[in-house]
Amino acid sequence: MKLALYGDIHAQLTPLEVVLAEVDKHNADWEVVLGDHVMGGPEPGEVIDALRARKNCLPILGNFDRWVIDKVDEQDNPFPGRNEASRTTREHLNEDQLDWLRGLPHEITLTAEPGHDVHIFHAAPGDDEGALPLRLTDDEILERLKGDKAECLAFGQVHGPYVRQVGNQTLVCGASAAVNWDGDNRPAYVLLEYKGDGNWEAEIHRVAYDFEPQALKNENSWVPNGERQAVTIRTGEYWNPAHMPH
Repeated sequence: MKLALYGDIHAQLTPLEVVLAEVDKHNADWEVVLGDHVMGGPEPGEVIDALRARKNCLPILGNFDRWVIDKVDEQDNPFPGRNEASRTTREHLNEDQLDWLRGLPHEITLTAEPGHDVHIFHAAPGDDEGALPLRLTDDEILERLKGDKAECLAFGQVHGPYVRQVGNQTLVCGASAAVNWDGDNRPAYVLLEYKGDGNWEAEIHRVAYDFEPQALKNENSWVPNGERQAVTIRTGEYWNPAHMPH
């Protein structure tokens, strides 16, 4: 079984398109899109339409997607500063696109062969607002996995691809296909292949593209604080590195 993992697109069409062009070269059995398809960029509908047109594509729901469809901006929530982005993103989607988001699973498990599973989620098992950043110790990772015993775990959320072994489990972060915070502004995807005998092989890919038009599109769009996302698109760093989200 061979998977192409990408995600955290955040309504950025051009970087997604360059990632998809590269993914097409690898003949993956499945493309798994790790959530946060919308909110945070100017092209939510275009991104949804691009994903819906893909064959053998398995998208899951991210916390930003959930905020949009659950209308958290109309409720008490721990992230009130993002309410305007949630509301305006929803206003830029039609009902068919919103229904597509509503139908996505939060998590999926794929079985390469009996007893050899990859558990796929957006952020952490059972918690789409959690995260598994690379800076955590093995013990901290295990605490956030909450007893998950899958042989391989694949996720996004932390906006910097990595592969890590924790005990007998392989962790694969496959994001972001658009806006990274690891100092490399190139969109990323990961090829994950089961080689047999419990061996999962993961390979990180980065794709160069002309990012300046996309940065300008964010700066000049309806997106709240679009100039902050433009900083990340240009630099590969979170706009406020002293206060990282995860």
